[in-house]
Amino acid sequence: MVFDNLAVNHKTFGLGTVVSAQGKYITVSFDKAKKTFVYPDAFENFLTLADGTVSEEITHDLALAKQAKQVIIDSKKEENLRAMTRGIVIPGKEGALRENEDEEKSYKNSETEEI
Repeated sequence: MVFDNLAVNHKTFGLGTVVSAQGKYITVSFDKAKKTFVYPDAFENFLTLADGTVSEEITHDLALAKQAKQVIIDSKKEENLRAMTRGIVIPGKEGALRENEDEEKSYKNSETEEI
């Protein structure tokens, strides 16, 4: 998509014009400032085309970006699960491991009480 001189509207800054697009960043000139945004993420929550729409190409790029993020999230979850099953504690996940240990102890205690 050609972004140069594309008119966009921002929720806070109002009407602006895209002055450059480099890689995954676009720079928009507003009345009082120039702001740089991550493309296509900015079109999800902050930017629309000046007519209030989002083009099909931008919508497609947003869907691709969401899929890529989900792949990363899923792989991190799998990595954390594998680490926890091996007894490796991942920073920030210590509480989850202790909860599992407490649950296991509780189960073992209830098993011995019944015998």
